[in-house]
Amino acid sequence: MQRFLMAVAGQISDEMNFNRYVAKQFGKPTGFGGDLSTLVMNLLNRRQYRATIENLQVGASDTILDIGFGNGYLINKIAQKDPQKLFGIEISQDMLAKAQRLCCGKAELFLADVRQLPFEDASIDKIYTVNTVYFWENIPEGLAEIRRTLKPGGIFLNTIYDKKWLDKLIYTKYGFSKYTTEQWHEMTKQSGLKIVKTVMIAKDKSACIIAKKL
Repeated sequence: MQRFLMAVAGQISDEMNFNRYVAKQFGKPTGFGGDLSTLVMNLLNRRQYRATIENLQVGASDTILDIGFGNGYLINKIAQKDPQKLFGIEISQDMLAKAQRLCCGKAELFLADVRQLPFEDASIDKIYTVNTVYFWENIPEGLAEIRRTLKPGGIFLNTIYDKKWLDKLIYTKYGFSKYTTEQWHEMTKQSGLKIVKTVMIAKDKSACIIAKKL
């Protein structure tokens, strides 16, 4: 996969700059590189997407928020399950435009940062994010905003790759904040959310951490 990416990104002059470029595109997809990186993510994250959908358990009365929807692939899958309201935030203007075209008005999408969610207190039933937390500028502030906007009893699904796996990838040396699943448990609990279940998608590689606002 890395050789393929290097071939199509031939304008990157050396391997270190290429790895920095890949990491930057995974964090904030933009332009052609953003289109390519999100397609790669959609392929690599298929098991994570399935676990997220299965454990989100979308209901007809749910108000749901996707944090970092990328090119819109997963949020469009969620939209097909017909929740009452579906929102999404993204930091990339390019991805916002792409997802708006894909979702065709089935979700309300915003250009926003997890540290300043554009929603009222206690207004969201379920929030999920897949592989965005490595790029949050302030994790405690992001988790605090999630807790603020969740309704009492609302849930947060955080689907991640574990540090043990990310450390094996060359490009994650650049721009990634990496934590083990156990460290995510602790940070989540410190935010005031209660861990209710952790679904191990692949041992020492990937997990879906499910927390609740009491």
